Amino acid sequence: MQSQLIKILTRLSGRLVQRNILLASGLCMVACLFGFQWLKTQLGAPMLDELQGYDQMALREHLLLYGESGRLLHARFTLSLDMVFPLVYGAFFGGLLAVMAPRAWAPFSPLAVLAVMLVDVVENIQLAGLLYGFPNLSEAQIQLASETTQAKFLAIQFMFLWLLGLTVWRVYKRFRR
Repeated sequence: MQSQLIKILTRLSGRLVQRNILLASGLCMVACLFGFQWLKTQLGAPMLDELQGYDQMALREHLLLYGESGRLLHARFTLSLDMVFPLVYGAFFGGLLAVMAPRAWAPFSPLAVLAVMLVDVVENIQLAGLLYGFPNLSEAQIQLASETTQAKFLAIQFMFLWLLGLTVWRVYKRFRR
């Protein structure tokens, strides 16, 4: 079972490091970011998943600011573009991590990104529930969504630090020769 998993991860990381996959996922990531920027312009405020945590009062303030049509638009974006986005950045950063990782670690690099992607998808589902459920939201629902958003930020920071560490290690090894 373990060797089968390693084979699958090796094949996945091998595909992610291909130049056309990195380029396409990078370009798609930029396109998604333009979509999110357009949404923020329409909402007149940051998206919920950009907030570093919130309580019932802060969430209510944002949801009222969006208005009914803004909440609906945000929910649609959350269940469409924001559900595709983890796949796009997952391919891009999974490929970068696999490129920078030592050869023995490369197959396991996508696992770090997969954890971030999973937290992001769970967060998107929770945010859609908040957007569609407003104003009938429980304190527990709001707290769980806020904590998931905070967990996503921590996971992203870990992924970036891991990538930075691998990059520094790779540069160090190159100049040490």
